[in-house]
Amino acid sequence: MEYGRAENRNMTGTWTRVVLPLVAATLIASCSVAGVPGSQASGNNVPPPQLNQDHIRTLTAVLDSMTRNYAQFAESSPGPQDIVDYNIGELWQKGIDGTGTTIALIEGWDDPQINDVIKAFDQKYGLPDPDIQTIYPSGGGHLPAQCPPGMVALGSYGSCDAWKGELELDVQAAHLIAPYAKILITATPADSEITDDAASQVAPPEMMQALEYISRNHLADAISISDGTGESTYSYGKAEITAQDPGLLSAAAAGIPVMASTGDCGVVQNLPAASSQCGNTGTTPDTAAWDDSPWVTAVGGSVPHVDTRGRRLGPDPVWHRGKLSAGAGYSSVYPRPAYQDRVASITRSTMRSVPDITMDAQHGTSEAAPLFAGVLALAAQLNRGSVGPINNVLYDVLGPRGAHAGIADVVAGNNSMTSPTVFVPGFPATTGFDVASGWGTIDASSFVSDLVAAIRAQNGNDSLQRQALDALTRLQHSIQLTSTDIGPGDSTYLVAAGFLPYHPVKLDIDNHEVATMTANTLGSVSYIIDPALLKLPRGRHTLTLTSMLLTATTNVVTT
Repeated sequence: MEYGRAENRNMTGTWTRVVLPLVAATLIASCSVAGVPGSQASGNNVPPPQLNQDHIRTLTAVLDSMTRNYAQFAESSPGPQDIVDYNIGELWQKGIDGTGTTIALIEGWDDPQINDVIKAFDQKYGLPDPDIQTIYPSGGGHLPAQCPPGMVALGSYGSCDAWKGELELDVQAAHLIAPYAKILITATPADSEITDDAASQVAPPEMMQALEYISRNHLADAISISDGTGESTYSYGKAEITAQDPGLLSAAAAGIPVMASTGDCGVVQNLPAASSQCGNTGTTPDTAAWDDSPWVTAVGGSVPHVDTRGRRLGPDPVWHRGKLSAGAGYSSVYPRPAYQDRVASITRSTMRSVPDITMDAQHGTSEAAPLFAGVLALAAQLNRGSVGPINNVLYDVLGPRGAHAGIADVVAGNNSMTSPTVFVPGFPATTGFDVASGWGTIDASSFVSDLVAAIRAQNGNDSLQRQALDALTRLQHSIQLTSTDIGPGDSTYLVAAGFLPYHPVKLDIDNHEVATMTANTLGSVSYIIDPALLKLPRGRHTLTLTSMLLTATTNVVTT
């Protein structure tokens, strides 16, 4: 989470709303789709949906108002400068406006005033009010009566109060790009199971539990997470970070793209307990844990390069304002994914490089991630369904084609950390792909249609969605036994890993609870399966380990 923009308000108690079942809607778009060289896909493969003339009239009036009053709104972000910079208006006028799609925003607390806040935002520009719904996937399906003590201790940086400002920014950004998309807020505070370390107060594993819930119930077409918690800040290191993979894998396997912000402190990251955004940072290069996942599209920061009359002045630069700048660098946990092999000579690293793409980050990369989620909602509408994880086609097709595929190069700026107490050299933006900005930013009028064509052309067996499903399946069957065939008087030793350190893990045999263990520092558990002691009859038995994020099963036979 990037908390620098958060407002402090009095914390409210529990406030519930229900989420209705997701219902497929008739898409109302008409847009030409460019063919992908060397593939079988072309614009003819994407049938033009019906136009909704009411939507087009409404958004045409919005564009007219933004043009007439641009000088008044020139400094607003998110606002008209984003519509101009990313060429969103061309899509709106073709009926591509998010209709029939849902954008999920992962938040740490709720904001009962969110509808009023967005109504005021909409009135300023003439935008239609969105359908906003809130769910509580963790902690028994509701918010606790009070903000968890661990979150309260974070003060203005990461408390429940601070999340309200973050939530409002996220909704404004996603809604601005895809005005007719439904907004699904998932409020998932920390410590529903145990009191975690400081990093997991800011970026709670409950958020990954929310991704599993959304994916299992097919509730969204795009997911945005505004968090920049550094890999180095987790008390239990790699084990604690990778134990959260099931949430991201579940989304990718369900075909839902996840966008995560890269952080606001440049080449370093904020410490979990900080006085303000980038008020207390690390002193060595670090990247954010969730955006580093190969299953996530990491969204860094740039700034629209437009004047006060709405005219583009040239390529967008990397966002950098004083000690604040876009997160970028190399993961210390995740190795370079295959899709980044194409740019290995540029990154010159065996590790995952972030970001993949950039968007407007004048309020931090927390703004950039939901903006891009809005773009992928537009693509989902055109595709008549979510486009799934996009990094394969971003690196293999769209990025190399550059401007011809709606990629707008970012060629200036850097993300060096330059606070009064810390100076850490970062990465410069250059022509083409670079570590500071990834492939750059986008011209949505071309990017959306080319993305849809590229996704449709991709080989299903090689897609990231299929790879994520295979990886998730391996995790779900990762229990190891010294023997799977136990004779009379014998026993077998169970070992399993991949769980959240110091979180409970329940063992069931044939749906009967046997024990509750606690994962160790490495996220592992062990148990001796003694059929005689457990009074297991002869035959085949199913062993199940259940934790917050991972459920793993295997079978054993007693003779």
